Amino acid sequence: MPTKQAVVRIFLVLFAGQEACSSGKSGSATTQPPLPDAGTPDTGVLAFQADPPTIYVAKIKNLLVGLPPTDAEVTTVTADPTQMKTLVQGWMQLPQYTQKMQRFFELAFQQTQVTATDFADQAYPRQIAVNATTTPLLVQNLQESFARTMLELIAEGQPLTVAMTTQKLMMTTALKELYAFLDVWEVDDSGTVTDRFKKTNPGLQITVETAQGPIPIADTLDSTNANYMHWYDPDAATEDSSIAGCAMDPIVYPPSALTLHWLLYGSLDGRKLSDGTSCTQFGGTATAAQLAAADFSDWTMVNIRPPASGERTTLFYDLPTLRAATEIVLSIPRIGFFSTPAFFANWQTNISNQMRVTLNQALIVALGSSVDGTDPTVTPGNPPPGLDAAHAGGACYSCHQTLDPLRSIFSATYSWNYHSQLDTTWSAQPGIFSFRGIIQPVASMTDFGNVLAAHPLFPTAWVGKLCMYANSSPCLADDPEFQRIVGVFQSSTFSWNALVAELFSSPLTTNASATETTAVNGEVVAVSRRDHLCAALDNRLGFADLCGLQATTKKALMAAVPEIVSGLPSDGYGRGSTIPVLPNQPTLFYRAATENICAAVAAQVIDVATTKQTAGVAYWSSSDPNSAIAGFVSTIMGLVPSDPRASQATGLLQAHFSAAMQQGSSASDALQSTFVAACLAPSAVSIGM
Repeated sequence: MPTKQAVVRIFLVLFAGQEACSSGKSGSATTQPPLPDAGTPDTGVLAFQADPPTIYVAKIKNLLVGLPPTDAEVTTVTADPTQMKTLVQGWMQLPQYTQKMQRFFELAFQQTQVTATDFADQAYPRQIAVNATTTPLLVQNLQESFARTMLELIAEGQPLTVAMTTQKLMMTTALKELYAFLDVWEVDDSGTVTDRFKKTNPGLQITVETAQGPIPIADTLDSTNANYMHWYDPDAATEDSSIAGCAMDPIVYPPSALTLHWLLYGSLDGRKLSDGTSCTQFGGTATAAQLAAADFSDWTMVNIRPPASGERTTLFYDLPTLRAATEIVLSIPRIGFFSTPAFFANWQTNISNQMRVTLNQALIVALGSSVDGTDPTVTPGNPPPGLDAAHAGGACYSCHQTLDPLRSIFSATYSWNYHSQLDTTWSAQPGIFSFRGIIQPVASMTDFGNVLAAHPLFPTAWVGKLCMYANSSPCLADDPEFQRIVGVFQSSTFSWNALVAELFSSPLTTNASATETTAVNGEVVAVSRRDHLCAALDNRLGFADLCGLQATTKKALMAAVPEIVSGLPSDGYGRGSTIPVLPNQPTLFYRAATENICAAVAAQVIDVATTKQTAGVAYWSSSDPNSAIAGFVSTIMGLVPSDPRASQATGLLQAHFSAAMQQGSSASDALQSTFVAACLAPSAVSIGM
């Protein structure tokens, strides 16, 4: 892991003196300042150097809300360092904090890194959705749902441990429909599908038509109405028109939950005509969905419960009822982070793996520890319950005697396609929790969540996750300051807000005083990875999703930026790894990517016609370059006036602008190039400088 001194050298080599003309316009390169001796090997951790408030106030505020510090904030902490926690608590009230923390929870609970095809096993043997417009919205909903759940529960005063046991989820209408659909589309261990909608409605016909015009959904859902199960779809008359005999209006389907589910998302299922002609499936146009755009953004907390005796589960196609629902009834247990479709899509299982990966990743998320053969806990039983003798021979026994009884907790509840477990061989063997000193029988997924919530590793794991987020490197678990924060977390009854306030005002994060972690690791400075960089650009400049990361807000403002951003280093996680993957070091590729992003942004904020401006976005004019440069220094570079670097940066940017003008650039091109220079400064594209 690079020390701060080493990273400073790399940043200077990559960035200093290379920014002129980086917007692609004409101009002049500035003279490079003298560099530290980049050829001198980094001999390890150097003598501790405390960071001043100008450094760590900017770092913490950027991490929490993506905004630059104010001079008043830096002055306050300079006069009284204990005020840092007060500032942190204030920043936590800002809407930008919710944005940043939502992304942290999406990653920490491993709900991301999925595409639509990753859900195919749950909708086996088809895809979960195929409409090019609605499918990305659904996938984004799936990734965000649990993170939004935690933000809501925390706002209600719930402890972080509720993530292990909650049966409430933040859901959109689209998600309510999906969960209810998956509940009737039963896929067992052998891949056999039981369509419970079809079984309940054996003689039903699903009619899709265009010529009749829009049909009120109340009529479509009324079994006494002539239009019962008749759906208007503008694609019906033109779908498959290139195949002889397939173009027809109306189209009539036999009862199928998947056909109806796809229809709601704007797609038409394939079908076979009486003469044997195969009419292919059709993804559908943007206007074909029964789900409205608002159905992907109407977030509400929904209680999920099992059906009472004789009670039917929630109808997946009754959109008016779903839109108003704050409770849905499902047969598949949905408890905690580890039972969401997104978590299952990340960690698919099969007849060979039999839930081992799913279980192990759940342990990693909850407890920061995995089954790796080093756990001295001995699972009771001879042999332990659920032990797979075929895999547990020889050296493999140490892992399997722990892993197999644990995975039985999942395999007793879920099929290999994450539906209800129908095989009594598995459902009759609920397993036992035997891990890192805790041994406890587990009869249900609720029991499993309760054991995770009470496990002694839980507080240490989550303080460690947040410390990794703050510093892009692990804190030492035996560091007295780390253990102090763990104690605060425990004594606050696992209050997430208390933990954030404590850690982000701690020297573990500020580097305002020495800790054992910095004595061993040094102070790590990382590049501003994708989520941090994009949030900073959005929040400092007033854009909404400038990087095009969100399907629900994606715009064609700068088509090149999303393509570039997709290749930037980003936070992630890997199978079996107990710590996230956090690329930290600057490279020439990173420099080139950020330069192109900064150039694209410069064109959107410099000399933009009033008629094309968006309310809330920061704009600058080349007719007043001094004011613009002052804004670049404070807003983009995050340097407050009391920071000695601010006047130096101002002088360098003014010289850059003048040099570009002298080379014949227009004032607008020169100011865009100057913006890029500020945007590429180490304080703008790194965390902790």
